[in-house]
Amino acid sequence: MEQPDRYQQRYLEHQQRKRTVLVGLLQERHSERAFADKPLGPELHAEFASAYERSPSSCDRRGVTYTTVTDRDRLELLGGMLVGGVGWVHRAPVVLLLFADLTAYKAPGEATRMPYLDAGVIVGQWGLTAAALGLVGCFVNPNVREMNQPHFMDIFAPGWSVGATSAFCGAYAVGHPREEIPPWVLETS
Repeated sequence: MEQPDRYQQRYLEHQQRKRTVLVGLLQERHSERAFADKPLGPELHAEFASAYERSPSSCDRRGVTYTTVTDRDRLELLGGMLVGGVGWVHRAPVVLLLFADLTAYKAPGEATRMPYLDAGVIVGQWGLTAAALGLVGCFVNPNVREMNQPHFMDIFAPGWSVGATSAFCGAYAVGHPREEIPPWVLETS
């Protein structure tokens, strides 16, 4: 077997360093529902916006957008409306809500699955971003009780409505990690 020259050797070492970093991030990435009572600064918001922009999407349609919720009253409201977030999501300093424009998905049946796959890719990017920044986060499923859906859309996605042309695809709650595990986490685990 031919030995690599010094340039090829540098390249191979560089590839190994990238693998080591990625494996480290993947090992750190996990779901966490306990957050420190500390806001995320604008530079951290910018990191999540950048991760969103770099996320691949099916056929590069970019049919999924997001909205940021940081207001305490709105977070409390989300805590009562997001079925998967009841009892904890209001404690996150930031919740990123994912919405899809279903008209972006053209092939038969695409609108029923592709927006959720695209949203999942975005959430994956956000999870890795959170791990890289020393933050914690958790995906929140897109279930909103039917009776709450119109109010949910009026508050969090004015001009949108769940139905033929749009869908709520889920949320990502993110924040700084707590130092200690609060008792309510142990009770719900």
